[in-house]
Amino acid sequence: MKNRFVIISTLFLTLTVYSMIFPFFVQADKNICAVVNGQELSRDDLANLLIKTYGREGLEQLIRRTLVRQEAERSNVKVAKKEIKTRIDGLVDGEIKRQMQKAGLKDDKEFSQELEKAGVTMEKYRDNIVQAFRLTEDQVEAELMAEKIIRKTVKVTDEELRTAYEELYGEKVIARQIVLRTMRDAEKIESRIKTGADFEALAKKDSVDRNSASRGGQMRPFGSHGVLGIAVKDLKKGEISDIIKTDKGYHILKIENRVPRSMKKFSEVRGELRELVTANKVQQRVGPWLLNLVETAEIKKDLPD
Repeated sequence: MKNRFVIISTLFLTLTVYSMIFPFFVQADKNICAVVNGQELSRDDLANLLIKTYGREGLEQLIRRTLVRQEAERSNVKVAKKEIKTRIDGLVDGEIKRQMQKAGLKDDKEFSQELEKAGVTMEKYRDNIVQAFRLTEDQVEAELMAEKIIRKTVKVTDEELRTAYEELYGEKVIARQIVLRTMRDAEKIESRIKTGADFEALAKKDSVDRNSASRGGQMRPFGSHGVLGIAVKDLKKGEISDIIKTDKGYHILKIENRVPRSMKKFSEVRGELRELVTANKVQQRVGPWLLNLVETAEIKKDLPD
């Protein structure tokens, strides 16, 4: 009995002390989100501020999510919590990889060491990415729902699979380019190249494609199916192309190398290609599909100015 009295007395004393130090601990008001020098700030105060600052943007986002969920319900499309987590983790992992490449870090160990120097844990860094990109579960769920709905309408032809196969596994051309705005400019540069001018230096100075110009005209590897690929299909390493016109301007290419086509057979990667082409089509259709949802829906907005 005495022990029981001691326990009860101790508990009472503890609660009394807490109530003296933190009056809101025992009688918490759920409508109060902060107390500043004794002045209470309510959730309504916070809501009014957020509406004034982000109200229209937030409302549009809320409307789009609602429309997607309504459409998902009609289409019997569901998204599991595991799918949401997988998507968020994948997006965060991708951003971390980009940051590592940007910083010139070769592996996770080096990256962790840099975070440690900055006094940041990996968990905190991942949380920061989630916050920066607004990767909320609600937003990601809506994106996945939209993709699943559109995926049901996607059809992939054998010709599209063959084209994707060539892009991924066909021969690749490694080249530098100089891009000019007019044929006259291109002819001037072509004349200088023929008289021995340095191709890389000309690319850095004169090419209007600044992305490749900053790398001395170095292009990303490309296949033989496009306009440029067809135009240089017979050129060997070190040779210069004629002037090639595209919708981006007038190109002069120098062939650096050719990477032979992969030994993988079309039949071996058919499933992979189908998934890739389908995913690309879904991404291309999401924007127009969502715009159509908004335009055809009955929406009444009542947001205070």
